[in-house]
Amino acid sequence: MFFEITNYIGVVAFAISGMLKGLKYRLDIFGVIVLGVITAVGGGIIRDMLLNKIPVSLLNERDAYLAVVTALISYFFLHNKLEGSRRISRLVMISDALGLAAFAIIGAEKGVNANLGPFSTAVMATLTGVGGGVIRDMLVSEIPFILKEDLYAALCAAGGFLYWFLAKEKILERESLAYTIFLLLFAIRMVAIKYKLNLPGKFREIKI
Repeated sequence: MFFEITNYIGVVAFAISGMLKGLKYRLDIFGVIVLGVITAVGGGIIRDMLLNKIPVSLLNERDAYLAVVTALISYFFLHNKLEGSRRISRLVMISDALGLAAFAIIGAEKGVNANLGPFSTAVMATLTGVGGGVIRDMLVSEIPFILKEDLYAALCAAGGFLYWFLAKEKILERESLAYTIFLLLFAIRMVAIKYKLNLPGKFREIKI
């Protein structure tokens, strides 16, 4: 049950994130929906293809419908109430933090269930958590978050590895483990946003 709830949280959060990105670039309602849907299901599609499975979001269209409805409702509720790209960008990051925590857990669970090793499980967690956001940013010609000194992808990878280790050692039941790491990832991401914590990346320009 917790994984179902986590999936809903991730879909809603990422759909809002995609919608907000569309607002930032003044896209029409179709563009907003496209960004909302691709952000919500894109990472899971990439993950399932690598696992040689038909993507869950294609077998069960519930997530796509939920993303469309969420994008539409949030668009009509927020599009006249948000002013300034900085405020929108901050809301995008907060929504991404919630979606990241939710989908990283789901990706890690998929990796463990497929009997993958720690590195591969971390990859599954990372792709599920950031894949949709990467596609979204590329569609609006932005450099993806994960390439700009951010802790975004690093948190997914660390969460995936930690989930694999604790699941294999059977230290906690799966749902308790998922709940704990979900809260941990979300809390760390929010702290990173608040205090602007980044990975090292501001180096002196190298002339070639």
